[in-house]
Formats: sequence, structure tokens, C-alpha cells
Amino acid sequence: MNKFIKQAALMVVFFVGVIGMATAGADSLPRRDMIDISNHNGYISTAQFKSMRDNDGVKAVTQKISEGNTFYDWTAATNLANAKAAGLYINGYHFSHFTTVAGARSEAWSAVQFAKQAGLPVGAVLVNDAETEYQMRNNVHTQRAANLAFEQEVMRLGGYRSTTYTMGSHENTVDGKGWIASYPYYPNASMKWHSNHHAWQWSSEYRFTGVAGMFDVNILYTDFFTGGQKTSKPTPKPKPANDTKAIKAFKNAGNQFVVTKTVRVDNIAFVNGQYQMISEKLAGGKNWNWANNGIPLGMVDNVTRGNYKPTKVGDQVKISVPYNYGTIDAYHNASNGVGIIMGRYGLIWFNDDAMLAL
Repeated sequence: MNKFIKQAALMVVFFVGVIGMATAGADSLPRRDMIDISNHNGYISTAQFKSMRDNDGVKAVTQKISEGNTFYDWTAATNLANAKAAGLYINGYHFSHFTTVAGARSEAWSAVQFAKQAGLPVGAVLVNDAETEYQMRNNVHTQRAANLAFEQEVMRLGGYRSTTYTMGSHENTVDGKGWIASYPYYPNASMKWHSNHHAWQWSSEYRFTGVAGMFDVNILYTDFFTGGQKTSKPTPKPKPANDTKAIKAFKNAGNQFVVTKTVRVDNIAFVNGQYQMISEKLAGGKNWNWANNGIPLGMVDNVTRGNYKPTKVGDQVKISVPYNYGTIDAYHNASNGVGIIMGRYGLIWFNDDAMLAL
């Protein structure tokens, strides 16, 4: 969140001075009831979420799931599952671009489909994040009507409760209670800004102990973000499964991999803002999904027709440099899978035996 808000804040800082960066464990600061995260924060482990819960009192996590009509945040499913396993309430948000009621309803349909894909439970909150410059320039009554239309549509289509997130200067575009971002220069525990709303985001630069990066932190005034779903209890740590033969082979090789052979393109689609392919061989069969097994065409070389012609189903491709070698980042014994973080493309899961054969 906060793309537009941060720009405005920087302009103010130029004239007033430097805003202090919030640090973990500071009891003099407002509460850290909820964090909101996106792919900019990367993957967050269950242990890290537990640390935030135990050391800073975090109760809820609101994860970016989608944007516009086509973008799906690749960290959503993993982060929501990890937060739930840590005993936190989970919610999602959709970064919207609409300025009309019709546009809001269209984006609401997309947001609900992506929320279901990410595993957001019915009854959780799916927020409308309305902060683009053209939304801010929109007529107040028009934008308020569009925001309300989105909220009503995600409830109708998906059973998700909803509200609108925006900056303090535009809270009049929120119908009823919302979620307001406004950053004081020197936040302290006595501050209760925007207490007539569900939540106040008071910093976008909070640092948690043991977790890299800066986070958006919020104080909750109602139970809106912690209601509507059963209390999430920590998932018992499962007994480790025995490594498969292929996984043992990779571990014995220091978790290193190198792939040089070709695979067949079995499916192509425009997913999450980019063209991706599926290799059933690399996915381990026909039981695949785009979120886990989709391979962006930008990371493969087309052996059949070269890289200057469109790739088609049936073509032979191979993973290109620098994605064809490196270190395995995760294992999943039950599915005999290996997970590899492919740079800016994020985590992709492959069948272990297939990768070993390549």
C-alpha cells in the first residue's frame, strides 16, 4: 500500500524535517494490532509471524492478493497460510484502479476469484485499497459510490466483508467506517487518530526484530479485522516426512541444481500480468495449477522456433540462464516437489524426479 501516500509524505518531509523510523518493541508507540503486507515484503515464515505476535502483539495480517483485473500477488497464498498457522487472523486487500461503479464491479469479480485462489476464508475481510492519483482526483461522490459498489459486490460474490483503505485527506470517499492511513512525524502511544474508523495505519516503516525490511503497521479500533472467522490456532508442527530418493539426491549435492535439457510446452496462458507456460513433466503430471507451477515465458528459451517467434503449445523449450542453475529453496516430500525462487518471478514448484533428470 501507500504508493501515493509515501510520495506525498516525502514532499512534506522536505519542508519540515526527517520522520523518525519506528522500531520494534517500542512501548511508547501506538499498538501494532495489524500489519499489511505484499510481495514487496516477500515470503514471511510462520516463525516470523509468531515473533511479531509474541513480541509486538500483532493480531491480524492483511495480505495483498490482487490488483486491477489481472494481477495476482504470488506471495499471497503462502503468507496467508503461514499467518494462519501462527495463530493470526487473516484478511486480504485488492489494490484498485476503478473510478466508476461499473469498473468497481468488474474488479470486484476479479478480486474474489483471486482471493479464493489464495485461500482467503469466507467471512474474512477483502479490502478495497483506493489510493491511485486518478482515484484521488475523482469526484468525491463518484469515488464514494464506486468504493461502496466494490464492497457490496465482494460480499455478494464471495461472502467477504469489505471496507475501503485510503489516506486521511480522502476519508470522505469512504462510506461508513474505513481504514485510514496518516503518518505522524513522532508517533506515540497516546495517539488515537481516525478512531471513528475500523483502523488507522500510522507507519509504513516499522521494523520487527528478526524480520528483514520495513512494514506497514496499524492500530485497530473495532473487531472488524478480527471477526467473522474462527480464531486461528497455531498448527501443530508435523513430524518430518522421510525424504524421497530424488530429494535425498539434491540434498547430498548441497541443494544445488543445474538443468540443461528441453521440455514440452503443454499449456500457455496470460496469468498475473504475464504469459506463462505449463510443462506437465516439470509439474509432475496433470494435477498442476498456475500459482505453483506456472513458468513465465521470460525465463525460457524456445528451442523449436527461437526466441523471436511466439511460443506455442507443443514447442520444446529449456530454462534459460541464469534460471537454469542455483540452489533449491524448499522441499515438499508429500508431492516429491522442489521449490525454487526464480528471481523476480518468485517461488515456482517443480517435480523432483523431473528436475533431477534434466
